[in-house]
Amino acid sequence: MKVAQEKRKNNIAEYVLYMWQLEDLLRAFKFDIQALEKNVFGVFSTEETERKKFIEWYTNIIQMMEMENIKVKGHLQVTKNVMLDLNTLHVELLKTPAEEKYREYYYKAAPNFYEFQKKIPNEIHEVEMMFLGLYGLLLMRIQKKEISEETEVAMKTFSDLMALLSQKYHAREKKEKEEWL
Repeated sequence: MKVAQEKRKNNIAEYVLYMWQLEDLLRAFKFDIQALEKNVFGVFSTEETERKKFIEWYTNIIQMMEMENIKVKGHLQVTKNVMLDLNTLHVELLKTPAEEKYREYYYKAAPNFYEFQKKIPNEIHEVEMMFLGLYGLLLMRIQKKEISEETEVAMKTFSDLMALLSQKYHAREKKEKEEWL
């Protein structure tokens, strides 16, 4: 809960990856709040009010997953919306003449988009492709699977581009907030 809020505020890419990981965690625990409390958030919260906040938050996520029919696979609409917003910004940055650094990072990653697209069954936008690659890498690391040097290099280009995109996203959010006030 607090981690998600902090990541949403400071690093939008980490937020998306965190939410994907949370969805998988909930699926792994078969959406059992008691098991989650015992094994996950109960470890971090001994205070009753804090514990209730965790239960409420996890319950809300579970309900959203049920309502969106993604208990088996898929991602929350709120997360998809963030990815679409990031992709819109990504396309805008590629078209903006002043964004030379962004295009430089993009051109380093471009061959990896092509190669990665051949490995996945669906046609998806580049931002989602980066998230799929980075999440796959995260899962491989968690499972202590061997990762080829080629994969490490490819995912580094995705990571670098995603980090810059996240910075641009938060800068845009800050600017919009200041203009609104």
